[in-house]
Order: sequence, then structure tokens, then C-alpha cells
Amino acid sequence: MIQLNSQNVFSKRQVKAVGLISGGLDSTVATRIIRDLGVEVHGVYFAMPWGCCDKGKAQTAADTLGIPLVVLQLDERYLKIVEKPKHGYGSALNPCVDCRIHMFSRAAQYMESLGADFVFTGEVLGQRQMSQMRHSLRWVEEGSGLQGRLVRPLCAQLLDPTIPEQQGLIDRDKLLNISGRSRQEQIKLAESFEIHDYPNPAGGCLLTDKNFARRMKDTLKHGYRNFRETVALKWGRHFRIDENFKVTLGRDAEENSALKSYAHPDDHIMEIPDKIGPTLVLKGYNPSEEILATCAGLIQYFSKHKNIMTPISVEYWLVKDKNNLRSIQARILSDAAVQKVSI
Repeated sequence: MIQLNSQNVFSKRQVKAVGLISGGLDSTVATRIIRDLGVEVHGVYFAMPWGCCDKGKAQTAADTLGIPLVVLQLDERYLKIVEKPKHGYGSALNPCVDCRIHMFSRAAQYMESLGADFVFTGEVLGQRQMSQMRHSLRWVEEGSGLQGRLVRPLCAQLLDPTIPEQQGLIDRDKLLNISGRSRQEQIKLAESFEIHDYPNPAGGCLLTDKNFARRMKDTLKHGYRNFRETVALKWGRHFRIDENFKVTLGRDAEENSALKSYAHPDDHIMEIPDKIGPTLVLKGYNPSEEILATCAGLIQYFSKHKNIMTPISVEYWLVKDKNNLRSIQARILSDAAVQKVSI
């Protein structure tokens, strides 16, 4: 339960609030509105490896608005929400309502640590079908423990008055009544505030992408050793050789480097000796020669050697024993064989 700050409406003390900052239009405009009411704003950005927001854009928005920004990392606790969300999924594997409950719960903790009066966000009633309908806004408020302390400046006049409004900490008449998917009112407000450096709506959370969702479902089903393994799901091509072995191939030099840097000490890395082609990361313990040959075959299939019917030689090593370099001949794979193991 949140410990509420008692407030005399005639007090001269500084009102404080915690605002969720994504760097997007809505959160930027909402922050400007609250700041212009004389509130001391502390921004919070939630870093999610497959999220919809960019840390750099959030920092730019905070700098423009002249407010401090704290970055909070989403971790293994969030994966438990993805596995079994109380309020279900959206279009794919996106637990939008439960995601927001988790973030707002942590924002509430930060609010308490600062001795702040409320949390606010740039949500707009009816903008998102799953997480911003009237009932889901209520679920988020109740589930996060922020009853009466969660202010939504862009649509506040369409919702019940919050405690900060009732106590006179903020002027309800200066909050807005925006609803729906159009951004025209927010754009006009941004222009009036001389806010120009905000991004266009992004592609969104990767958990809404059906291809990425398949990778995540596979990982949750077969288990993962640490949170970093789920971060690496956003790179490369993914294959399930069998119940015990998972493969990821980089599609370019940048992905090759990223996959190697995120590999677990017990993973195997495989590459063509001249390093021209995909890097493969094999997850699973004590792979047989057949498994290794299949992995080498995947490298050949996705390299310049695809149409050469002679098996190529591929080098491999255990991450924690990189000096023990070995090699194996690739197994030639058909299109059907590759499709069969593709995730």
C-alpha cells in the first residue's frame, strides 16, 4: 500500500511528481503540462530490450524539458509476467496491461523514495485498444497500488478526479480531455510549447511482432539460463534443432558481433575459418557430431557456399574454452530441412 503524503492545500511546500518518460509526443506534452503547473517533475524511463521506446529519445525529451531522468531496467521479474499475464495478451505475446501494472508499481516505489505526491503518464483514453480503455486504465491504477495517485494529464477531465486534484496540488481545469487515436491535439500542443524534437510513432514493442513472439515462446517453453538470452532474441535467424539444442545465426557483421557478446559460457560458437559468413551460436550441452554437422550445414546454407554441394569445414569452440578450437564438416541441408527446424 502506498503511504500517502498528507497535504494542506495552503501549504507552500513544493509539489513533486514522478512522470513516465518515453521520449514520444504524448509523454513529452504531458510532462510539460505538469511542469507548467509548478510541479517538480522527476522522469522515469523503463529500459526494455524488446520495448517500444528509445533511451536516447527519452533523455533528449528530459533535457528539453529540464527535468532529471532515472533509468530503471526491466529484468527477470518481467519475464514472469510475459509467461503468465493475469490480464492476458494482446495481438501476439504482449501483456500490455500487466506490463503497465509492473512499470507503475516500480514508479510508485520511486515516488515513495522521493517523497513525491503522485505519478503521471501520457496515456490517452481510448488510444490503445488493450491498455488504454477505461476499464484497463482502472486495472492498472488498482494493480499498481496507485489508487487516486495516478494522474493522466492528457485525458484527466474524462476520468474521475485524483487525490492531487482534490487536494488542490494541481489545477484540474488546466488538465485536458483528449481521447482516441488521433494525435492532432497533442501535435498542436507541442507546437504551442515549441516542442519540435519528438519521434513519429514507432513500430512498437517486439512482443507484438508474431515472428519475435514465436522465438520468445520457444525460449520460455524450453527454458533460459539468464535474462541476457532473451535480449539476444531480437537478433539473427533462429532454429530449434531438437528439444535440447537451439541455434541462432547472425545476418550481418553487427549481429554476428552482438550474438557472440551475448553468448553464455556453455554455448558453442561456430564460424567459417575466413570469418566471411554468419556466426552461429549453439545453445545446449554436449552436442553430438550430428548436431554439430547440422549446425555447420546451417552456416553453409546461409553463406556464399550455399550452392556448393561439397561440404565446407566450419570451426567451433566452447565460449568458456575458446582456445580449444576444433572443426567439423558441414552436413548439406535441403530447403525443406532448414524450414523444418526454423522458428
